[in-house]
Amino acid sequence: MLLLAGACAGPAEPAPPAPKLHATAEQWRTDEVARNLAVALHNDDTVPLRVTRVQLVLPSFTGAGVVDKEALLPVGGLRVDVPVPYGTGTACAGESPAAAPSQAIVDVAREGGPTRRVTLDLPHPSERLDRLLRQDCLAARAARSVALTFGPWTSTPDGALRGSLVVTRASGAGPDPVTVAELGGNVLYTLRPDRLGDLAAGAPTVAFGLRADALDCDPHAVAEVKKPYEFPVRLVLGGEDVPTQVTVTENDKLTLDTMLRARCGLPPRGK
Repeated sequence: MLLLAGACAGPAEPAPPAPKLHATAEQWRTDEVARNLAVALHNDDTVPLRVTRVQLVLPSFTGAGVVDKEALLPVGGLRVDVPVPYGTGTACAGESPAAAPSQAIVDVAREGGPTRRVTLDLPHPSERLDRLLRQDCLAARAARSVALTFGPWTSTPDGALRGSLVVTRASGAGPDPVTVAELGGNVLYTLRPDRLGDLAAGAPTVAFGLRADALDCDPHAVAEVKKPYEFPVRLVLGGEDVPTQVTVTENDKLTLDTMLRARCGLPPRGK
């Protein structure tokens, strides 16, 4: 009887198909500050999908992350963004590096169904990934040449700050001259250098005096700004423009913030 029952049994039911969804790589201002990509998940299925884990696979970057996050993807094309760290771009060969094809690995289930791990190809080529890779490659090139920091700050009679941009040749860097062509402020602060110029060939360091002052005293702007301490610098290395930024210490941040709040009549941070 057992043999007969086994012989009469029908074929095993096939496994249900994997949930249908696709992913794109986006980035908003808050993501830029945190060095995240917003993995935008789009439900292409006929039922809601539940995501519990998202991992970025970025061959041109080192240190891309994985995030355990529960997100419900409704039917109808409404996307859900999951911020995931993208690491640091390291595939810097060539004059104009481009990001390799990349993926997002997602743990996803139909409502009430088993969880499946699926690999989703991100759109390729990607202008966004290419841009992030090139930014990191240029920053690495600048860091191999010089360190950019602020010197000590002193208050001026009118309540602004005097300081300096200190350019220090990196350990192991060649003796070629490095030109500081531009130093910029941002939406909260102005930086006005007395002059800019070269770190002369073979010289270990040079400092360019500057004045820092408040630019925008609007309390909403001060509270909501995403990158209050990012100060862009344009270097010229071997005849090529290389954008980078000043390394800002916690003491620099405190000094600048204190000056701005005093100049703008705003309460100290946290009050």
